[in-house]
Amino acid sequence: MENKNIDFVARHYRKGLFAADKALARMGIRYVRWWTPAKIAAAVAVFVVFGATAAILIRNTHYMPSNENVVHEETAPASVAEIKVIDFEDIPLTAVVEKIKEVYGVEISGLPENAGDMRLSLHYEGTAADLVETINDILGTEMEISGK
Repeated sequence: MENKNIDFVARHYRKGLFAADKALARMGIRYVRWWTPAKIAAAVAVFVVFGATAAILIRNTHYMPSNENVVHEETAPASVAEIKVIDFEDIPLTAVVEKIKEVYGVEISGLPENAGDMRLSLHYEGTAADLVETINDILGTEMEISGK
């Protein structure tokens, strides 16, 4: 019995006999494909562009710092901003200040009265401003740099 069914289908089968667009055309209904591959690709491209634009706008508005809280720092003279290496081995603070003046070419104010009694051993690589700040932290002084 199964062979009879298969034989019947094989004898009467025609390519496109059960196609939806041909069946609709026979009934007088025009079948139109709305989503062609080209239209699908165009729609995907539009969604990608809109998604990327939205992501950029969200990032710029929510994650970028506002200009209200920006602290503007004054620029230091070129000699203060230069990174140099300097070494001190059990030297009085007055000699340290003179060495900083010589190496970095800056003036230092606020030297304490007992600077001759304070001694310092230090290997430092950085700017004059950072060096003076480090010495202030170590010795508890309040020295400052003033440009030449």
